Amino acid sequence: MGKILRVAINRLGVVLLISVVFLSIPQQVLPFTEHTILLASAEAVPATYPKLDFSTYLGGSALDQGRGIAVTEDGSCYLTGQTGSSDFPTQLAFNSTISSSRDAYVVKLSGSGSLLQSTFFGGSDLDIGNDIAVTGDGNSYVTGFTESSDFPTLNAYNSTYGGNGDIFLAKFSSIGQLLWSSYFGGSGWDEGYSIAVAGDGSCYVTGNTRSSDFPTLYAYDPTPDGGYRDAFVAKFSTNGTLLWSSYLGGNALDGGYSIAVANDGSCYVTGSTESSDFPTLNAYNSTYGGNGDAFVTKFSSEGFLLWSTYFGGATWDVALSITVAGDDSCYVTGQTTSSDFPTQNAYNSTYSLEGDAFVGKFSADGNLLWSTYLGGNYMDIGHDIAVTGDGNSYVTGFTESSDFPTLNAYNSTYGGNGDAFVTKFSSEGFLLWSTYLGGSEGSDRGFDLAVTEAGSCFVTGRTSSNDFPTENAYDTTLGGSSDAFVTKFVDTSIPTTRPLTVTGFLVFIAVMLSAVIPVIALIVYKKRK
Repeated sequence: MGKILRVAINRLGVVLLISVVFLSIPQQVLPFTEHTILLASAEAVPATYPKLDFSTYLGGSALDQGRGIAVTEDGSCYLTGQTGSSDFPTQLAFNSTISSSRDAYVVKLSGSGSLLQSTFFGGSDLDIGNDIAVTGDGNSYVTGFTESSDFPTLNAYNSTYGGNGDIFLAKFSSIGQLLWSSYFGGSGWDEGYSIAVAGDGSCYVTGNTRSSDFPTLYAYDPTPDGGYRDAFVAKFSTNGTLLWSSYLGGNALDGGYSIAVANDGSCYVTGSTESSDFPTLNAYNSTYGGNGDAFVTKFSSEGFLLWSTYFGGATWDVALSITVAGDDSCYVTGQTTSSDFPTQNAYNSTYSLEGDAFVGKFSADGNLLWSTYLGGNYMDIGHDIAVTGDGNSYVTGFTESSDFPTLNAYNSTYGGNGDAFVTKFSSEGFLLWSTYLGGSEGSDRGFDLAVTEAGSCFVTGRTSSNDFPTENAYDTTLGGSSDAFVTKFVDTSIPTTRPLTVTGFLVFIAVMLSAVIPVIALIVYKKRK
């Protein structure tokens, strides 16, 4: 028995010595002072997935597509696009009759998907609504393209068609009344692609022009720059008065595809350029990469150039959408075919060979904060991006990749023939959730999306799938060769297992018990024996 006690005392002495040494060492220098283990009963931490709240077809018996969507904080959404359907649904319409083979439309849905207002909008020739923006009081601004010499104008900046295709701009009240409507362009081809609203109710528009007599006012650049096509940027007052307007481009092909407005009224424009002399200032990259680059440009509220940069690699890159967060940082998406596209703090830094979507974030003064490829083994395009006040960004577009990255998905399976996708990133560029959106029979494409601060995400686009997912739908049936769709996802919390952090003190206790328990067991065993 004495021998057993001596062994126990010796072991406990060793344990005591280990304890003194362990506790005398600063915890931060110990290699095992913090460990992470997963426990089934670990505390849940916030994570979200896109819960389908409502989803509906929108269209008639011919070809229809959704091109632009905007949302108010009460959850109602406004849409524009193009329809060839004489039986396109109308409600409290400015015009309840289609005027040509293809008209623009303007639609308002409630937050639960009920049809509140819907109207044809166009003249006797081709018209398309490309984008829509909404003010806090529910007034909506629409821009697009018209070839109609009798396009409806009211209180117009310009009531005369310029020929060869013009931009149109229009403003509707919250109850669907036309407040003003105008042509905008020169004698060549002009198209409005994107519109945004400032806090004071003024609106900013960008697009493309081939007109040497495009209307400019207080312009950064009052003349075309020798290329086949230039981008333009313009600002209108709340009652439709032109405040300033400018060409934007270089000696080759340039196009403006998206515009967004910051809190101070400055505006961000993005698009594509093939011009080696595209204007740059305070640039992240002032050198043209070749074969077409994206660009990101910032103007002051008065139209002064603040900064402008190329954004791309050695082959073709195009930016299709831009949005601004509460801190005036901007987020951009589009498509790249460049294996050397600039990535930084990337979710995915590897190009997938067939054309990838990309997402990038710039600071308010033009520094690249993060940038990533987004795609799979085939073609992927980012068509639109939106951001909440906390900097979480939502992207929609088109993918032909069966391995497009999904996470916490509404649908993680590729439907075939091309699907829409919706993806959410954190403000730091971490993937939060990502999902396919589409059916199995046809092609589906997400063109535009809008988000509320509460995390509701509204998507519109085009589908030719007769099994496109519907939920609480206004219309559950594909009406023609293709329909517009409107889908609302709600960020919904899901429990996830959180890593439990085990501190150095707990590790110490575990080590001590592993040393003491065998000694006690030996003593008990010897006693019984």
